[in-house]
Amino acid sequence: MNNTFVARGLFLMAFLFMLFINSNAQIDSTYIIKRGDVLQIDVMEHPEFSLVAVPVMPDGFVQFPGLGSIRAAGMTIKEFTTVMQKNVEKYVVNPVLTVFVKYMPSQVMNVVGYVNTPGQIQIFEPTDLITALSKAGGIKDIRRCKWVTIVRQDQSFEKYSVKKIFSKNFDRAEIPVLNVGDTVYVIEPNGKFNWSLLTFITQLAYISVLIWINLR
Repeated sequence: MNNTFVARGLFLMAFLFMLFINSNAQIDSTYIIKRGDVLQIDVMEHPEFSLVAVPVMPDGFVQFPGLGSIRAAGMTIKEFTTVMQKNVEKYVVNPVLTVFVKYMPSQVMNVVGYVNTPGQIQIFEPTDLITALSKAGGIKDIRRCKWVTIVRQDQSFEKYSVKKIFSKNFDRAEIPVLNVGDTVYVIEPNGKFNWSLLTFITQLAYISVLIWINLR
């Protein structure tokens, strides 16, 4: 398979996934907002003050039409909600305001290659390899697939035999554990891939996240 074609395909997949994702993260009010998070702000019965997707900029502020720049990074959801209520109170009497975290690019890992649903997966704690593959729809044909490679956030590589990991005698304690920023690449049957190129692709995918956030 042509490496350039694969690279373009994986990069486009990562970028489009980021562009069209549209689901609120289920977290509690103690979550601390981070730079790059995308927030949804709802003001009941006042759509003019509601925002479907507002990114937290690199400086830690959100840009709110009519209210200007408001700091968000470093605050909990509850604290930021209180700040927003005080700002909106200048224009709305007793506003009922709710803040959601729509997307957290800082809490994702990637699963690409020979799986049914490649893309990014949100994780909030270390996740084992089998769970990650399951969230990606599973391996397309596990009988034909031989190898899985993990690219760690520090760009180190680990290669595992699919047959060994899914064998009945495999020690479950030895299943690789994945963290935020890791990338799982399931190698297609009889396929070859340039691993240095995969590292470059994961970096491009991260850059595409930042571009998407800043252009919203």
